[in-house]
Amino acid sequence: MVGCGGKATTDSSFTLDADVDSARLDSLIQLEDTFALDLAPAEEPSAVAENELFNDFIFKFDQSARLQRGRVRFPLPVLEVSGDETTIEQPAWRHHSMFLGQDFCTVLWNSRSQMSLAQDTNVVAARVEQIYLHSRTISAYSFERDSMNGQWMLTEMYDLPFSHTDLEGFFDFYTQFATDSVYQRQHVRSPLRYATVDEDSEYERIEGTIDADQWFEFAPEIPQDVITNINFGQTYPNPNRMVVQMRGLANSLQSIMVFHRDISGRWQLTDYEN
Repeated sequence: MVGCGGKATTDSSFTLDADVDSARLDSLIQLEDTFALDLAPAEEPSAVAENELFNDFIFKFDQSARLQRGRVRFPLPVLEVSGDETTIEQPAWRHHSMFLGQDFCTVLWNSRSQMSLAQDTNVVAARVEQIYLHSRTISAYSFERDSMNGQWMLTEMYDLPFSHTDLEGFFDFYTQFATDSVYQRQHVRSPLRYATVDEDSEYERIEGTIDADQWFEFAPEIPQDVITNINFGQTYPNPNRMVVQMRGLANSLQSIMVFHRDISGRWQLTDYEN
């Protein structure tokens, strides 16, 4: 699988309330004095490879205030969930946290075959989506690769409600799945297909099944408030399948959950891999 950073093995197969998550506000505005002394030039263009992967760039962008100032196309358009449009000028820019202080990121795929997009140097547009499950809103950061120098640039920010996305139904299901253990157990298929890496040999995989009653013994910690999705250009033509990939930012640990919706409209977890 490929995911939020680095390489791994391959496989086939928003109206915002005034009290919207305080974590969001904390993540968007950092103390000004943190960056007051960071006055060096933003970046030397020659240091940027023309084939820079978005997968690699976005983590540097998330961590570096200096890089952010050099990779935002000002004035930056901002579309509020209300429909109001504003812009951010360069002096008003404050460091934005893409991953909200989480130690992992998430990618929502429609199939495993789409995962190669994370390592595709032909990708020229991507976005980071902060999906707020309880307020049912999405804050998105859109990036484009500059056609002249190959640099990734932030070109737009916007908010939208779940009702403006194709994944509203899955988001509503996932919110309850993540926060209600009884509901979660009821939506795990039994037997559940399970795959993991052999502890004695990192190159060997163990595949089999587990009973749904064993799920919580194997289940990963899954986001319950915010999902930080990276979209490399993947679309969701199959409304009855979702692949949720979670990957550590500081390590290569990852978990993959595959969900299917049956003919009755019921979502179930059908595959789990770690």
